[in-house]
Amino acid sequence: MNDRLKQQKGNVLVFFAVALTLFFTFLALSVDIGWIMLTKSELQAAADSAALAGAAQLAEDDLDLARDFSQDFSSYNSAAKESIALERNDSNAREGGIVVGYLHNPMDLSDPLQTEGLSRYNTVQVVTKRSAEINGPLRLFLGYFTGLEAVSIRTRAAATLDDRVIGFDATPGGSDSQTGRNLGFLPFALYHQTWNAAYDANYSPGPDDCPRESLSDDFAYENGKVRAGHDQIPELKMYPNRTLDCGLPGAPGNFGTVDIGYSNNSTNDLVRQILEGISPEELAAVDNLRLTDNGHGVLSKMLEGDTGVSTAIKSALEQIIGQPRVIPLFMNRTGSGGDNACYEICGFVGIRIMHVQMTGPLEDRYVLIQMCKIHESKAIIHPDAPHSNSIYNLSLTR
Repeated sequence: MNDRLKQQKGNVLVFFAVALTLFFTFLALSVDIGWIMLTKSELQAAADSAALAGAAQLAEDDLDLARDFSQDFSSYNSAAKESIALERNDSNAREGGIVVGYLHNPMDLSDPLQTEGLSRYNTVQVVTKRSAEINGPLRLFLGYFTGLEAVSIRTRAAATLDDRVIGFDATPGGSDSQTGRNLGFLPFALYHQTWNAAYDANYSPGPDDCPRESLSDDFAYENGKVRAGHDQIPELKMYPNRTLDCGLPGAPGNFGTVDIGYSNNSTNDLVRQILEGISPEELAAVDNLRLTDNGHGVLSKMLEGDTGVSTAIKSALEQIIGQPRVIPLFMNRTGSGGDNACYEICGFVGIRIMHVQMTGPLEDRYVLIQMCKIHESKAIIHPDAPHSNSIYNLSLTR
């Protein structure tokens, strides 16, 4: 009898030992799995940050600068309490730590990242690792129980800086700081040939097109301010925009203001839009300014013209000198000047106002502008839209 009891006590001890071993094994697994998942999320955050920082520099077509920023922003992050270094990959090998390339359609997840034979880049892909090759593998807490002392972890992110703008997102009443805010958009349209003659190096004018001409460079933008001087960026007159010598008939009086929002905007509306931008409700009223096929394979949108030249907007324009704004470009105009005109919008560009002259005879009045590169999160990107070369949307795409 006593021998049987002793034998049963021995079995309980064996069972308890086995159960305790299993308990610690599962505990080790749960702790280490949590540690691995936390480290992976930190690596992903580092990859996202590095990709966005690098892609933001592509507006300057400086791939070295893009790699510099990616490396810097990756190092600002840590995974498992270790700062994350990135392989620079100057050779741009497809499997490298930083890969710079081009996505034709960032919205298509199956669209491959092109890396060879490119004249334009819009995407930075980043791979962050904790491995034997870089940053060291992730040491686990309870390798004694699991037999696994360290693991390698890898994450990837890609960010795209795209300038193919087809319109602007409007979310009326939105509480989000981005979707609910006004768009810095001026109610002035500029003839696309006038813009191209100033800023498109590939522009080859025909006999009836706007000729290339020596434009002014009397003002410079420096340290956030406009001053007299030169910065080698040409300036051109935005308004009044008569285009008398560019193959498009001119018009007496006002030529170039457009209705954004509701018809027949008053001078007060124009002043408010110049100072405060276009509201989401006004954007929605013109279908987000979205360009659509005009039936001839060209993306465009018709906008009504607005009232005549008014010196009342002079003060408003002077208050935003140097600030980044968006304006539309038009390719055709119908009707006479003022609110009888209708403009076929074909694209959008970023500008800043450099000088305002709105007194004296009509021919002496002008608003002098200069191209300005803008990062605009409300810009809607489409692969078939024309390159603006000045308005960019930055987003994670992979």
